[in-house]
Amino acid sequence: AAMDTATTTSTTSSTTTSNTNSTATTNAEMTFASFLEKMRKPAASDLVSAIKHFIAAFHTGTPDPARDSRRLQDFLRTTEAAFRAHILWRNASADDLEAAGEALEKYIMTKLYPLTFAVSPDDTRRDAAIARKFQALAFLKPEHLDIPPEHRVEASWLLAQKELCKCDSYKAPRDKLVCALNCCRIISNLLRVAAEQGAPPGADDFFPVLVYVVVRAAPPRIVSNLEFIARFRAENRLVSEAEYFLTNLMSAVHFIETMRSEALTSLSEDEKHVLDSVDDDAETNESANDAVDAAAPAPPAPGANVAALPPAPARLPPAPAATYKTVAQLYNEGEALVVAAEESGELLSAHPFLYYAPEDLLLSDVPRLLAAYKETALKLEALTRAISSGSR
Repeated sequence: AAMDTATTTSTTSSTTTSNTNSTATTNAEMTFASFLEKMRKPAASDLVSAIKHFIAAFHTGTPDPARDSRRLQDFLRTTEAAFRAHILWRNASADDLEAAGEALEKYIMTKLYPLTFAVSPDDTRRDAAIARKFQALAFLKPEHLDIPPEHRVEASWLLAQKELCKCDSYKAPRDKLVCALNCCRIISNLLRVAAEQGAPPGADDFFPVLVYVVVRAAPPRIVSNLEFIARFRAENRLVSEAEYFLTNLMSAVHFIETMRSEALTSLSEDEKHVLDSVDDDAETNESANDAVDAAAPAPPAPGANVAALPPAPARLPPAPAATYKTVAQLYNEGEALVVAAEESGELLSAHPFLYYAPEDLLLSDVPRLLAAYKETALKLEALTRAISSGSR
């Protein structure tokens, strides 16, 4: 019976997540493409000018996450209000206006990603600290968090971990949020299935499993990713389920960051020592680094005699091992390049049918379209297979 429950939970979670991802990705791609098409129309010149001016303003001054978040939220509200009154969205449905707002957020944040993600020293410090805590918690087992046996479904846990780790592959706040929500929904579904023969699950059931999944996933830059979502996801869309699950994830991260051995059950003395020494070592290293910085000699002044400087080491350290990016990572990095190519006109020049509507096509266009499709399909397959082979 336990195996049947585990299989049902895993299959249901996997199917639901797969269908959700597929539908969301398809709709998002169509929405984003239609948004870019609208922005090319002469009537959109006022909107394009405002968006470009806003993006350009971000490149002046140093990043300030709190200030930049307020600026973005104000601009999104103002521009979405302008959409509702604009001729291009005359008689548009609520769904069309919602889609335009989503596309606007994605466009702007794809452009501003290098200036807004992981730029806070506090975020990067916390990312490094929790990465050390993840390593120290390699021993963690479900019983340490008092997770009951009926909630221990490894297949669902692995699926939730995979979804959470995807956050770092995306640039738009919504895309990152979808990954985080999928992780939480899988856990919630697991608990609902397990509770069919008992009381409905509550926060006391959900939170320990979420903490365990986060630790086992050890997602890269989890602090920076969650803070990015909280700061730059449109406030009017970060509500209800999204707000609830994001708050739970941020609470789980904080719990892990501050975790001491007293928070866990049935630890051995060695495990207590490993866990508690992480924070102790971090404090010691921070004090040592402050002392080194204070004692470090000042750099030579311009024009100073550099002959007295110590010689460079005879041998350079070995180069780091080569790393390979996945197709998904490359795809998301390429989105910013596509946006730039669209603005410069290169995209339209290379792909003249990109903005065609069905009624614009002629029968004489079919041979060119078929040849372009075949070339694209073969290139995609070659790149996908080459990258997949290189990553193994």
